[in-house]
Amino acid sequence: MRYRRLDLNLLVALDALLSECSVSRAAERLHLGQSATSSALGRLREHFNDPLLVAVGRRLEPTALGLQLLPKVREALALTREIVDAPVDFDPATCTREFTLVASDYVIGVLMPAVSRELARIAPGVRLSLRDLPAPRDADVVGEALDYRRSDFAVVPERRLNSAYPHVPLISDTLCCVVCAQQPQFAQGLDLAAYGAAEHVVRAFADGRNLALDAEYLQQAGITRQVAVSVESFALIPEFIIGTPRIATVFRRQAERFAQCFDLRILPAPLKFPEAVQVLQWHPYQDRDPAIMWFRSLLLEQAARLGQPVGASPVSACKPA
Repeated sequence: MRYRRLDLNLLVALDALLSECSVSRAAERLHLGQSATSSALGRLREHFNDPLLVAVGRRLEPTALGLQLLPKVREALALTREIVDAPVDFDPATCTREFTLVASDYVIGVLMPAVSRELARIAPGVRLSLRDLPAPRDADVVGEALDYRRSDFAVVPERRLNSAYPHVPLISDTLCCVVCAQQPQFAQGLDLAAYGAAEHVVRAFADGRNLALDAEYLQQAGITRQVAVSVESFALIPEFIIGTPRIATVFRRQAERFAQCFDLRILPAPLKFPEAVQVLQWHPYQDRDPAIMWFRSLLLEQAARLGQPVGASPVSACKPA
């Protein structure tokens, strides 16, 4: 469809090109070939009589007009999505929508299996796309997830929330330590001296900039750990604890799940870490979308059913298959 000589489909391409500042990345986002995306850029340049993107060294940067157009294009596309996606009625039993949620593997592992089971029961046509937290371009993981990655929801630590997007607390948890149950030196617990002297297994973020809650708190307290192994997934941590005197600091709900399948002992942390709150965020244009409202309620309901994490567990060995 054309409006004032412009093919309106090109607005989607313009959004991708100005957001990515790369023809190849825009092509991936649009699911088009590079030649088709380059052609779209050429037609946009002709219509606006402006290059829109110019080479600066080895990268592309938006022109002044491009920077002026980007927020307006995003607003127009957001309104278009709101019109297109707005159903007259919403029935979970007949819904065939895909919901995309971005979160850490801690949130995905602790909460989303229960959500998936509930979907299978009441909304079998709904599909879930669960993605890890992206490496943000400007330290804004929420904007990266919701604006650039077009996700429906982002779940982030409270200290990472973006107040420009609607948000609600989803899960709270506490930090504890896990050790191999066969290591006798931890039988009586763990004090700060032993914590500092031991080797640690830690969860490290791929961008190398953001710190996990425990690492950030220890850094502020001036406490240095001896990191023996760093992994990009919480789920890998137990494999590097078993059979060693190493320690890991993890969320208690996660520790309890680890202890069901690994020969681990859960111990109170030797210092008082702050409470960890995970916050659910979504895009303002979807705030009144009935499907989004329903799925948001489902997430909150299942999170509430998790209850509070229980106290330290005794030694728990993985049961044989």
